[in-house]
Amino acid sequence: MTMINKSFTEIVIRPMEIDDLKKVLEIEKQSFPVPWTQDLFFSELTRNRYARYFVLEKDNEVVGYLGLWHKGSNFHITNIAITEKFRRKGYGEKFLKFIEKIAATHRIEKISLEVRRSNYIAQDMYRKYGYKVTRVSRNYYQEEKEDALVMEKKL
Repeated sequence: MTMINKSFTEIVIRPMEIDDLKKVLEIEKQSFPVPWTQDLFFSELTRNRYARYFVLEKDNEVVGYLGLWHKGSNFHITNIAITEKFRRKGYGEKFLKFIEKIAATHRIEKISLEVRRSNYIAQDMYRKYGYKVTRVSRNYYQEEKEDALVMEKKL
């Protein structure tokens, strides 16, 4: 009798917890030239009543995170980041699908975000899911003097 060993991959998106911050900060440092600090994430998780943060786990390991603000009938994406070794494998898209799923339960009419003018990969992903550039914020990323494209999707 032959045994077949199937590899099982479980992907879970769940609310971010304080205990996730060490891994989230690692991903943050890999992802952004001016990473958010632990204090900033802690404040978002504990003091910002509009903030909702989530992590994506693959086989019980945090490999990405998502931040958004829920104000009225709008969601504003503050960050989406995936650890380097799992980029370009569809995990960012899983977050976008997740956002739309929870948007439907909260009567959300619009989702918005800022993305670096130089981040073509992210822009392409957002366009694929129906986001459109509505304006440019000049020098939004002040440390690098880089513009942000403001993108929105109406639901």
